[in-house]
Amino acid sequence: MDIEQAHLNFFGLREQPFAPTADPSYFYATKEHKECLFRLWSSIDARHGIAVVLGNYGTGKTALLRKLLTGMTATRERYNTAVVASPIPSWTSFALLEAIVTQFRIPPPKWAFTAYLEALNAFLMRNRDRVSTLIIDDAQNLNKRGQLELLRLVQNLESHQHKLLNLVLLAQLEWIDILRAAPNFEQRIDFTYVLKPIPFEETRHFIEFRLRQAGGDGPRAPEFDDAAVQAVHAYTEGVPRMIVTLCRNALLEAAQAKKRHITAEIVLRTIEKTTLPNPEKRAQAAAAARMTDAAPQPAPPEISPAETAVPRVAALSPRTTREKKASEMLLRAAERLRRPVEEAAMPASE
Repeated sequence: MDIEQAHLNFFGLREQPFAPTADPSYFYATKEHKECLFRLWSSIDARHGIAVVLGNYGTGKTALLRKLLTGMTATRERYNTAVVASPIPSWTSFALLEAIVTQFRIPPPKWAFTAYLEALNAFLMRNRDRVSTLIIDDAQNLNKRGQLELLRLVQNLESHQHKLLNLVLLAQLEWIDILRAAPNFEQRIDFTYVLKPIPFEETRHFIEFRLRQAGGDGPRAPEFDDAAVQAVHAYTEGVPRMIVTLCRNALLEAAQAKKRHITAEIVLRTIEKTTLPNPEKRAQAAAAARMTDAAPQPAPPEISPAETAVPRVAALSPRTTREKKASEMLLRAAERLRRPVEEAAMPASE
């Protein structure tokens, strides 16, 4: 048995909850992700043309893409989709066009730019009753004028009713400067959405969701306490990929120590052992954890005298023979106390 499987067994997990792959079943939709998906589907279904999703490394662009593709592949009769992942920056416009034609599984025509363009146009016309979409991940690699000009050209293909091809482009924030330098392309963008890191209040939900997906709802399941979540969020700054990596290593650290309760101490020890030296960020994580530990606990609710004056015997729910007997004794005692009061309250007979 390998080390990872051993620590998963220790926690009673079916699989790794913090795997480094963008598995759609582990996609946690934050408020921003939900809004972005809604806008993407709206733009794609309406065939409005170009949609751009921007975000720094690890903010969930590829996970969002996988979720989108899951919905598209479930209804193949409606959606006709091609994906170009991580285009090579040195590609010529012809090489990019060739990749697009290949991903749509169009039989390669004779070796000429115009022949490839005509083949793509003919394919899109034949499939005009379906929603054809070209998705490019890591689109920031397309930084040449000729590459963007090609995308503008293929997106211009249209029937009398609508665009024949949607473009969904996922890129790093740095791509903004490239887009601004190409106004002919920028003006054709239907919408641009910028993904931000996860806010603190969603970091716990993100962690708990992934644990549940992996079967982490049993008695042996790991649990991150509040200080641990604070430390995770402070160190990762809410970047999902970094949260996943840190939590995966923290689980391994906890399993080695035979601990199912993941504390800030375990998280900080994990940071020290498994990340590049960054004293400032580690200090931020430690400070965030201390603030949680020092936070005042909520005071217990005040109980009014009326609530304490009369025992609420009827609210008891006996579960054992001893509890049942005790409850019956209380009921009899309450009945004996009630009789003199009721008799005193009765009017005297005339």
